[in-house]
Amino acid sequence: DSRTMTVTVDWYEAAICREVTELSGTFFDRNSSVLSDDAMNSLRDNMEILSECPNMNVRVEGIAAPGERLPQELSEDRARAVEQYYTENGVSATRMVTIGNGRAEGLTSKKEGLAQYRRVDTIIVR
Repeated sequence: DSRTMTVTVDWYEAAICREVTELSGTFFDRNSSVLSDDAMNSLRDNMEILSECPNMNVRVEGIAAPGERLPQELSEDRARAVEQYYTENGVSATRMVTIGNGRAEGLTSKKEGLAQYRRVDTIIVR
């Protein structure tokens, strides 16, 4: 005996995958590309979303603050540190594009001052 059946599969995507517009930034100490405990905590939050949303791709962009040494290399090292964290925790490297943007331009009046520039942004690519 044999039987033929047609099955239609609808891709399920968690609601959060459509609702999330940005992921947490990751901040670094001056002239450092080492992930601190605070940085890893923000990345854990991002990991929850990336795990829930296997079709979500991201651009990982590193930035160095004015006055930091070797800003291009530092921004690239920061971006690679975040990329490595993601891949070690199960996010495929094919879901990421990693970029070092070098030194941020301009001055800031924010309370954090130049610290806001010592970061990596994980940007959702839709």
